[in-house]
Amino acid sequence: MSPDEIGLRLRARLLTEVGGFFCNTRRGARGICQVCTGPTVGLICPQCRDHRSKFGNRLADLVVALAYAKARMPSQHQSAHHMQSYKGRPPGPKCVKDLSLMVLAAAQLHGACVTRTVGSPWDAVAFVPSVNRPGPEHPVVQLARQVVDSGHRTQRLLLDLGHGAELVGRHPRDDAFTVSGKYVDRVAGRHVLVVEDTWVSGAKAQSAALSLRAAGAATVTVLCVARWLRYDWDDHRALIDSLEDPYDAFRCPVTGSVCPRD
Repeated sequence: MSPDEIGLRLRARLLTEVGGFFCNTRRGARGICQVCTGPTVGLICPQCRDHRSKFGNRLADLVVALAYAKARMPSQHQSAHHMQSYKGRPPGPKCVKDLSLMVLAAAQLHGACVTRTVGSPWDAVAFVPSVNRPGPEHPVVQLARQVVDSGHRTQRLLLDLGHGAELVGRHPRDDAFTVSGKYVDRVAGRHVLVVEDTWVSGAKAQSAALSLRAAGAATVTVLCVARWLRYDWDDHRALIDSLEDPYDAFRCPVTGSVCPRD
């Protein structure tokens, strides 16, 4: 099967499975944060601006959010349910399968866009650990595996919990995670892709980026499935109400355009 055929099949399957409730993030659109794709008045939302003012270029070079999850709706929206059920005990099998497919499609269809944007392909993959489930039993590991299995030549690594892991609130901490000595060679001088399920404030994902920078990473990209929106916040509600188009795997989460198929 050719790459074009694989891409078309992924697109069609995702349209069927998640197109009814997930919508692509609006990368590059007016009123959208250039970092996290949340709503903003300027180029960068206040939260991402605060993070940048404190940590500067130690944060992730690029944040790639695939879709919006609509939370705090008058009745629970399926997108929010998917993100919550995927992390359930036990996880919702269909939810894990759907999110995994989204990550796989993004890696295969838009990995080259990440490379062009930051200047190099990723050569190591990590995920953001959970305080409650820090090891490989967390379902986010399944998402990270999709990147490794997408054909990219990558090495995997685990981040350990640091002293400040339980103190991460809405702001990143440089002591939340650490890189074990056995993984330093996979990080130093390399481009590390960090896989996360949900971006709310970005504090956990950016904390992971800080730990990778401290271990010598040259470039850090964060790939997260969903940018969390709240219907009870006016600016978020305006964005939610404007979202109509179903999820299209061909729409690039890096550029905001529909990538041409070669």
